[in-house]
Amino acid sequence: MDRSAWRDRLVAAGVSEELAASLALFLELLGRWGEACDLTAELDPESLLRDHVLESLVGAPWLVPGVLLDVGSGAGFPAIPLLLARRDVRGVLLEPRSRRWAFLKEAVRELGLAAEVRRGRLEDGSFSGVENVSVRALAREVWEGKARQLLKPGGRFLWWAGPRACLRPPEGLEDVVTCPLPNPERGWLVVWGRCFT
Repeated sequence: MDRSAWRDRLVAAGVSEELAASLALFLELLGRWGEACDLTAELDPESLLRDHVLESLVGAPWLVPGVLLDVGSGAGFPAIPLLLARRDVRGVLLEPRSRRWAFLKEAVRELGLAAEVRRGRLEDGSFSGVENVSVRALAREVWEGKARQLLKPGGRFLWWAGPRACLRPPEGLEDVVTCPLPNPERGWLVVWGRCFT
């Protein structure tokens, strides 16, 4: 699908013209790199739009200004739609796989995002003190023990949880909101906050 067709679909789904244009460029880039880098499963355009782009955007209102650490960035969801929607947020995209890391670097460059792409895993680095963390399609046991230390006081932890996931907050975090996703069969967006104490 070409960029103008993506833009039209995004606008029809309620996305602003400006954001739709940026997201359409991202989706066009994803299409060019997709097969060579195994970025996403073979998806029809409607599923890609609903289950990846619109699902990612559910988190945009819950971010606070500052830095977003996206753990396991993969094909750029949710980080790239979030950063396109929230230009007051800078990104750190963490991805261990080399092809996906290369794609993310190119996407950040082409889209003019205020973000850096790091190759690695959460457990390999010492990350702490960011305003926002996003996690999607990553097992809870990978990040649960580090959730509190990753955030500054007042920060937000956004987790795209499956339909049968345990939604209780990790130690040191508190519930902010739980939002249904555009496709209810895929689960919830759970937003937790770090207390100021």
